[in-house]
Amino acid sequence: MPNYWLPIMAVAFAGAIAVWIALVFMADRIIVLGGAHPAQVRKVVQNDLPRPRDYRAPEFLKLVDQLHDIITGSELPDLPAGPAPRDPGFLEPIPPVSAVEIVGLLELLATRGGQEDVFRIAVAANKEFGHVIAVVKAAEMLNFVDTPKSTVILEPLGKRFAQASAEDRKAIWREQLLTLSLFREIHDVLRRQRKHRIDRDFILETIVIRLPQENYEQVFQTLVGWATFGDLFVYDEAKDTVALAGIERHQSST
Repeated sequence: MPNYWLPIMAVAFAGAIAVWIALVFMADRIIVLGGAHPAQVRKVVQNDLPRPRDYRAPEFLKLVDQLHDIITGSELPDLPAGPAPRDPGFLEPIPPVSAVEIVGLLELLATRGGQEDVFRIAVAANKEFGHVIAVVKAAEMLNFVDTPKSTVILEPLGKRFAQASAEDRKAIWREQLLTLSLFREIHDVLRRQRKHRIDRDFILETIVIRLPQENYEQVFQTLVGWATFGDLFVYDEAKDTVALAGIERHQSST
């Protein structure tokens, strides 16, 4: 019978629903630890769900919610409402998902009353569950959704985006990209350049230095894809350069 030891603070700040789901899927007994030096056993959760386990089954979801409540409800203090302020020096890894997938998530939620269970989203999208989690995380980074327990809820900004015209969507998207450190850093460098253009290698070096644990090519492709969708900056494959979107359009027309 596999046991899983669950440090409260580590899981709480990893966020994560994916961790709890994996635990319920794999473990027969989950031991929740709290405190430090030394840690103490706070709760032992018995998992008697029959195998093979279905992560969409009501009993499975109920146990995920129970685990969530133990960690975030009874063991951790209430957090103030609203997103925590970002450390301006911290660079967030960008989930390797496309802008189209994020938009598709927001549109799906808008058609379902503004919220849906993440498991049902995976079924509706016919996507691997881990990838759906990455799409949800990307939308959350852009402040379009919130994710209490296993529910994904459209934030007011997400609702406004889903109802907006194509041009207004680009403007909202562009504004939200600039709340993310990597996009803001690259954008600031572009603005300081005389021709508002930099080499691809400069961005790759920035990614390697600031996010050494990440696949830099994958991050670059995601960065360019998100930025292009919002007309923030564009990538010229022939010249291997990135330029501010407005500057690129102006130079192409002259």
